Amino acid sequence: MEISTKRKDSGCRTGRQCRYLLLLLLLSGVPTLPAQAHSSYASLREGFAHTPQPAKLRCYWWWLNGNTDKATITSDLEEMARMGFGGALLIDANGSDQTGNKGIPAGPTFGSPEWTQLYVHALREADRLNLEISLNITTGWNLGGPRVKPEQASKVLTWSRISVTGGKPISMDLPSHPIKNGYYREIAVLAYPLHHGTALAQQVDDRQDNRHTETGVHRSDSLRFRSAAAESGGSMPDTSSMLNPGPNPTDRSAADTALSEVRDIRSSVQDQHLDWSAPAGEWEVLRIGYTDSDARVSTSSGTWQGLAIDYLDHTAFDSYWNDTVEPLLVAGKPYLGRSLKYLVSDSWELGGANWTPQFRQHFLQLRGYDPLPYLPVVAGRIVQDRDVSTRFLTDLRRTVADLIVTEHYDVFAEHARRYGLGIHPESGGPHGAPLDALETFRSSTFPQTEYWAPNAHRPTDVDRFFTKEGASAMNIYGLPFNAQEGMTSIGPQWSERLATDLKPAFDRALTEGMTRLVWHQFTASPKSTGLPGQEFFAGTHLNPKVTWWPVAGAFFAYLNRSQFMLQQGTSIDDVLYYYGDNVPNFVRVKSADPAGALPGYDYDVTNEDALLHHIRSESGELIGPKGMRWRLLMLPRTRRMSMRVVQVVERFVRAGGVVAGLPPISPTGQTTTAEQAEYDATVRRVWQDCQEGESRHYGKGTVFCETSSRHVLHAMSVAPDFSSTSTALDYIHRRVGDTDVYFVRNGSAEAILSEVTFRVRKAPELWDAVTGEIIAAPSYYAAGANATGLHLNLPAYGSVFVVFRSERIAPQRAGEERTATVPVPLAPSWQIRFAAGRGAPTTPVKVSELRSWTDSKDAGIRYFSGTAIYSNTFVLSNRSKLSPLTLRLHDLHEIARVRVNGHDAGTIWALPFELKIASGLLRSGVNRLEIEVTNLWPNRIIGDLQPRATERYTRTNITAYKADSKLLPSGLIGPVTLERHGGQ
Repeated sequence: MEISTKRKDSGCRTGRQCRYLLLLLLLSGVPTLPAQAHSSYASLREGFAHTPQPAKLRCYWWWLNGNTDKATITSDLEEMARMGFGGALLIDANGSDQTGNKGIPAGPTFGSPEWTQLYVHALREADRLNLEISLNITTGWNLGGPRVKPEQASKVLTWSRISVTGGKPISMDLPSHPIKNGYYREIAVLAYPLHHGTALAQQVDDRQDNRHTETGVHRSDSLRFRSAAAESGGSMPDTSSMLNPGPNPTDRSAADTALSEVRDIRSSVQDQHLDWSAPAGEWEVLRIGYTDSDARVSTSSGTWQGLAIDYLDHTAFDSYWNDTVEPLLVAGKPYLGRSLKYLVSDSWELGGANWTPQFRQHFLQLRGYDPLPYLPVVAGRIVQDRDVSTRFLTDLRRTVADLIVTEHYDVFAEHARRYGLGIHPESGGPHGAPLDALETFRSSTFPQTEYWAPNAHRPTDVDRFFTKEGASAMNIYGLPFNAQEGMTSIGPQWSERLATDLKPAFDRALTEGMTRLVWHQFTASPKSTGLPGQEFFAGTHLNPKVTWWPVAGAFFAYLNRSQFMLQQGTSIDDVLYYYGDNVPNFVRVKSADPAGALPGYDYDVTNEDALLHHIRSESGELIGPKGMRWRLLMLPRTRRMSMRVVQVVERFVRAGGVVAGLPPISPTGQTTTAEQAEYDATVRRVWQDCQEGESRHYGKGTVFCETSSRHVLHAMSVAPDFSSTSTALDYIHRRVGDTDVYFVRNGSAEAILSEVTFRVRKAPELWDAVTGEIIAAPSYYAAGANATGLHLNLPAYGSVFVVFRSERIAPQRAGEERTATVPVPLAPSWQIRFAAGRGAPTTPVKVSELRSWTDSKDAGIRYFSGTAIYSNTFVLSNRSKLSPLTLRLHDLHEIARVRVNGHDAGTIWALPFELKIASGLLRSGVNRLEIEVTNLWPNRIIGDLQPRATERYTRTNITAYKADSKLLPSGLIGPVTLERHGGQ
């Protein structure tokens, strides 16, 4: 049985959408993406050791205010290639002067001949270096600019209204209402009797003929959100309350007017003057139309300012494409599909949008009724009853969301495809726009959302991690990657720690489902701008001017190894949660857990589009386009879903599937009496009188009237996929052919020894992405018939891949090998040699105690930023017994490259700040140890701001630091030890 069904119009909501779906079948030339499924164990090992290009780090390559040049472009791209990047997202934008920072001079204007020369040079150099480029198709975000005319811009409803007493001819001028940018188009002049007198919010008594008037674009924040006239928050808000009609929803006595009483009297209006023979009673005349929302391009460079385009009208995008995008593609033609792979646009920050010239016709086609007589609801009136009014607003938002997809993002993909390019716009939030967020990704080559590094602007998990949405979109639409704009921040400037800020955030994003990081951001900063140079006001700064860039290879290798592992195979998630068809609708942070699956199980979220057209069922399971399998379908907590979904649920259960959730109560939008009767009959047939906590069989399947999928999985005898004696551990699980790959992270600042269980009966290996080391698990055991237990020891913020090979080796408990360690004494004093040119002493400094540089009385050391080399010696005897040593640093700020006897021994950047020194680097007698330590930029910037500073070593537009700002701990702090195992 196929769960996929066809709409009455063969899956097309509009004629344009039908043409688009046909193009998807006919057009070719989109960049070929690698097959990720069924990689062999040997391929896993090879990719872990030598990361292939698709798994390599990307970055937002910021051309700040267009201020870059060919030399900087070449240098940046060469450095990216050298350090293991796979490509860059080229984004021209400003933002240099936000939050009080200094503005920087403007370079060439986006799209100008001078800018285009730089852009083509970038494509040429990227092609030479085998780097992929994604091009942001505007400067900043929100598509638009100086050539966008008001009629092409984003639009919202606007109105004025006046109360009149009927029973006599009415002759008056109707009041005006807010108009933006001189643009206004009338929709209707509606008149309706008021059953509650002349009460109006914010009444304005003009004391003429007892009339009252009100003008305004919006009446209240709640109504603005419900009518899609405003964003409903900045962090993927839960908007399910918008479906609640309030008390006594079908009580018609609460209505301001009846639906049948609303009439359009435009024929009685000429030049804003009303001549109307009004029937007796109190009437309200609503003059309603639409105007520009005045949404603007955000954070754009130079003179590229202007209105944002209408995302509900494909002709606005077509015009923008022809005027702005196509010339860039023509100029870059030799590199299309080579270095230039994708086109992008950034997150929606338009605010509200709820009308467009063809909106009424679209609404009629999509919803099946005329919105005109319901428009008083947008102005705050209750038409018919609260339930009818709420359902209309739901249909209004749903129509806006449908048009955003069919008239904008689908069209974007269609245009790009004609040039052999893919797209990966950040279309799904996190701003509370009127979106069905998952559906916006259906035409993307892969989804892209975002996560934030620790920062004061977005301090909580719900404000920082928007990754689960992209993971779900990837799985329900069968897309190859879940890309994330990552390490975004507002607040820290060059102060993020790799070990305790950046790695934990990255690891968290991995367990939320990220498979490709697009680092935000790498700013093009010409040599002439100094050190640390020009920067965007936000983001975790990363470019060759960052202090730790020369030694960052090991850190980047960790990112790439991890991404490679999680790009392979398919995700193992037991539950598929259907989030309904309300708008706005988002997939929030993983811990929000709408499916009630955590801990121990994982879940994906689907929308109606994917559930009906991309997901099928087989043998009682749901199957995604790329082989994803879910064993349980969870229904929305709102208990509202369309008739089409209810019918799909019925077929799925009848054929042997398992569904959980309380019985549906209604569709979200308007229904006829006959449609509601059919709906109710279907619900009674499937659920009967099933009460919460109960279950019943239907056909070959089972319906659980339960809101916790975890409880249902237990009832189905499905063991947890992962369990731990520590609540600080989180995981994600992928299957690659016959190999199972778990990534487990410690989210706490304390080391953890935990007993963990995996729902796999195979032999485990531990793959350390920090070091690249692979070892057999030293101790594992059978934990039931189909599970393996393991004692897992993870440092603070530590992580590991636990890989279960295809060979079915019977697990057995084994004792963990414990051997005594023997300390290797270091000489009592250290010599520290600071890099020149940053104000520190030019001669080596000797110390016997390792303390933070900020404790030094020497200002040159106290305010030093850069690299210093710590030197010491140790003695080994009896060459025949030389064995590897373990170097342990008590505390490190921030990254250290280690050399032994002049040879590179490795880099330390992650807790527990340890490194194994290979025996081949050691020799009998005296050995020389050098630890090259690099800290961060703030201390030197602060030092340059001191009143008595005679020389400045730094130059930047960032003004976050003051003379009295707190210094960051720097260098090696506390003891350094060397150890070898006894008896070796």
